[in-house]
Amino acid sequence: MPASNSVYSSSFFELELDGNKDAVTSLRSIEGGGVKAEVINYQMGENGDVWRQLGKPKYDDIKITAGLSGSPDLWAWMSSFLKGTPERRNGAIVAGDANYKAKARREFFDALITEIAFPKWDGTDKNAANVNVTISPERITYAPGDGEIDVRAPDEARQRNVKACNFHFELDGFKEACARTAKVDAFSVKMKVIEHAFGTQLHASKVPGKFEWPNLVFYIPEVDAAPLRELHAKTVMKGERSPGRTATLTFYNNAKADQGSFTFSGVHVFNVAAEKHDAGSEDVKLTKVECAVERIEVRLSVQEG
Repeated sequence: MPASNSVYSSSFFELELDGNKDAVTSLRSIEGGGVKAEVINYQMGENGDVWRQLGKPKYDDIKITAGLSGSPDLWAWMSSFLKGTPERRNGAIVAGDANYKAKARREFFDALITEIAFPKWDGTDKNAANVNVTISPERITYAPGDGEIDVRAPDEARQRNVKACNFHFELDGFKEACARTAKVDAFSVKMKVIEHAFGTQLHASKVPGKFEWPNLVFYIPEVDAAPLRELHAKTVMKGERSPGRTATLTFYNNAKADQGSFTFSGVHVFNVAAEKHDAGSEDVKLTKVECAVERIEVRLSVQEG
């Protein structure tokens, strides 16, 4: 049996966009990307037999998990999505063996990002911060790998350095109240995709639809929550109108170097609630703050270089 056909255990995966092999992103995991067809049943006249044939092909979404500080190419694609101007991209998922030799390629065409799920941030969590991206392609093909030894992307070391505990959160007008923010819940941005079938084309064209923006939820020590409770009392309990605020979450590597940030616009606090109290617990008593968000922007330090 030829060496190229030998079985292997996938040890690494990479995302390649528009054939740019100099800016690939090392992936933590991949899921989906299958091709299937609907089975159509039909019956002719009085014949009791049921005949079957295959309908149009359907291509499953591809879900990838990457380090938060990925390649500029991936983040440029994600940034356009978050700005409300989604871009179609071609690319490939490359699977390699333990020797970093490319064994298989899963190529996709005219793909749109439909969801970006960002990680939670927690001062006690030492794990790497990963981002989950769902990609919806119009067409997928499979191809063998070229067998070349892969040169790992230079940003991989930065991915390992971004941990969920290395962050700083601020809310306009409440800098001191948020100075000791303990954690920020995970959040995701979604876009509905509309499938449009036309002519004799086998696969449906996919059109961007409506965006769904998440809520921003963060936790601060109960002793710091008084200013936010006062704001909540004015805007919710007394019905006073308040302009949307801006919040910023900056994340760092182990050396405390700025790696990027999230900017939340149109932030409105709609709930300030104390967490469960337990007489036997020695944890710091926290207050949960929930906010509605109108827009999210991301900045990655490697893009600025």
